[in-house]
Amino acid sequence: MVRYREIRPSAQLRPFISTFWILEHDAEDTAPQRVVPNGHCELILNWSHPFQFLSDGGWLDQPRCFFAGQIDGPLLLRPTGAAKMLGIGFLPDGAARLLGRPVHELSGRFTPLDDLSSSLSRSLEGALGRQDAVDCVEAELVSCATAPRRADLVVREAVARIESSKGGVDVAVLAKELALSTRQLERRFLAAVGLSPKTFSRIQRFSGVFAALGQPSCNWVETAVSCGYYDQAHLIRDCRRLVGVTPANLLGADADLARHFYRRLERPHSGVKELRQ
Repeated sequence: MVRYREIRPSAQLRPFISTFWILEHDAEDTAPQRVVPNGHCELILNWSHPFQFLSDGGWLDQPRCFFAGQIDGPLLLRPTGAAKMLGIGFLPDGAARLLGRPVHELSGRFTPLDDLSSSLSRSLEGALGRQDAVDCVEAELVSCATAPRRADLVVREAVARIESSKGGVDVAVLAKELALSTRQLERRFLAAVGLSPKTFSRIQRFSGVFAALGQPSCNWVETAVSCGYYDQAHLIRDCRRLVGVTPANLLGADADLARHFYRRLERPHSGVKELRQ
């Protein structure tokens, strides 16, 4: 069984972080879990056993504390025992600003926190041993936020337009409206978000489909059209590209973990319930 709860970040961190979350997983349940790309980077800090991830047909251990870069395709995880982790979910351009580096360099992989910053790694790992772990982690990140990388306001506007349209924008038209060439927008978007604007749009479009999963009245033809797909075949192609299975197969038990994270994205940030341990 997966238990998941969220913690609203402090005002100093809200320009960078959408939420803190805590996830616990029972030791008895070792079934693989499917992770769906959501357009957000995360920091993951494990109190207990890290998950494993499937790579080239074999299972590899995730680091204890690491930066999870953007993914644009299928990812399978499995627990190796009782799991408890603290996640820091960034806004699309938040990680690049807070960490002060282009995040496309970290996309598609799990980077040990020590490889990013040995001092930050020591601070955050040390915080996990405290009773007030979440508050301590937040305090360390607030110290990083005192001198953040300047926001790319053009990319931020591009992100806002893609999100508000649920991925229904033409990237070439968007670039022209922002007074950039398509290539310039792609380069700046990659550095700030870790994905191309086209892939980020594809993920935003698919998020609407994922919200419909499990609904008794789910009609895939109607869902495809309402979410901006040309037809059901277009939806199925995107689903296989992003998740590795058809939409119907995403209703299976191996999507429990993914559903927790997509429910978070369905709500406005202002509605996140504040919880403290």
